[in-house]
Amino acid sequence: MSPQFVHCLGGVNVFRATLRAIDVAKCHFMHLNAPMSREAKRTRITPKKTAANSITIKEHHEVKYGRGYSSFMVQGWKEGGKWKRRKFKLRKDAERFVALKQVEVENQGRAQRMVLSPLTDEQHQQAVDAFDKLGGTYSIAEAVDFFLSNHRAPSFTISLSEARTAYLGGRERDGLRDRSMKQLESVLGQFSEFMNNCLVHEVTPQKVEQYLLSLRATDKVSPAKLKTWNNYRNALNHFFLWAGESDLSTQRPWIFSNPVSKVRIYSAKQVAEQREEIQTTDPEQLQQMLSALMRWRGGALVKCFALAYFAGIRPDGEMRRFAARSGELINLRTGIIKIPANVSKTKEARQVNITPNLRKWLVAFDAAPVIPTNFDRLMKAARKHFKLQHDETRHSFISYHVGLNRSVGDVALQAGNSESIVKRHYLNLHPKDEAKHFFSLVPDSKNRKAIRNPTGGNKVQLKAVV
Repeated sequence: MSPQFVHCLGGVNVFRATLRAIDVAKCHFMHLNAPMSREAKRTRITPKKTAANSITIKEHHEVKYGRGYSSFMVQGWKEGGKWKRRKFKLRKDAERFVALKQVEVENQGRAQRMVLSPLTDEQHQQAVDAFDKLGGTYSIAEAVDFFLSNHRAPSFTISLSEARTAYLGGRERDGLRDRSMKQLESVLGQFSEFMNNCLVHEVTPQKVEQYLLSLRATDKVSPAKLKTWNNYRNALNHFFLWAGESDLSTQRPWIFSNPVSKVRIYSAKQVAEQREEIQTTDPEQLQQMLSALMRWRGGALVKCFALAYFAGIRPDGEMRRFAARSGELINLRTGIIKIPANVSKTKEARQVNITPNLRKWLVAFDAAPVIPTNFDRLMKAARKHFKLQHDETRHSFISYHVGLNRSVGDVALQAGNSESIVKRHYLNLHPKDEAKHFFSLVPDSKNRKAIRNPTGGNKVQLKAVV
């Protein structure tokens, strides 16, 4: 290597060393003159915050115009890309707002999810709508369970008319009296017609109430009385209770809730305010009536009317059941008339004392039947002719009994009523002299008319026997 080349290479190395020294000096100068507050730029190693994990409530205190104020600050959600917060005076209001806002945020997030589902688009939208309506209070499962337990149509369905037939058949086998059967049949028939013979489970409380509001009085114009409302409501209530019972033979239950249970029922006081006065027969009128009956159709109805007026036997189904066994139930030797439980309307046995005047009627017409041939037609004609009200014969027996003996307990036992009912409806309707006249009426078979017993009513004893 020549001396010239070595000299040249040394110059290059010196030059390079000089440049490095200048760079180091420059960096050192820049570092010394950099602002002390500026930090070196850092690289983010965590993702940016894009959404709140939860909405929070914090207590907030502030001072305004020299006074301190406390509130509850709700924060942690976005609207329109901006973070929001809101103050509430009460914590319960803040918690309510948070519950609603969390549901709203959740629904917004759910709309962005991709889920594999067997639901159609329409069914999926219905599910979304259901979630929105239920909010955070109820789950869809809870709502569905409640609906199915109260409104679901059972697998076996039946129309009102078919259900009515099955129900009446069961009540008839239970021994329901004829009059009650006819009333029940009428009520259910009217209701079925009003409902266009729909399926049993389709009946709603609103429909039941509409039907009851449609009932009219005998004038066909005025609304039915409250007692009628209660009676019809009770009939429907028993029918739907029966329809909801389990029974394999009829494939019940047909309903899962009773639509009548939510329909109002009027109190006894409200019903009493509309009740008409108790109708009784004046003794003079009864004397004329019995005289006329003795001369009509050979006295066919005399025995029945005597038992109705002087023993208080109900002249409908109770009298029919009694007539079939009158030979064993009327005992002139002991002076007792027995009304067994299977004869009584109330299904409770009772005993009635045979009064002296009733004994004379029973002896005079001993051979006559209690219920004659063509009884319904004859009784209807007699009631119309004498203008008798429903149960007027029984009302007369009870009220005159109380008027004569002043014993509420006695008549309650013999009539099969409670003492409270007797006090409320029959006490002090008639004075004692009218009651004596009533229980002194006896038959004059020779002249075929009713007369007053020559001994009067002073010896009438009406003590109950149990």
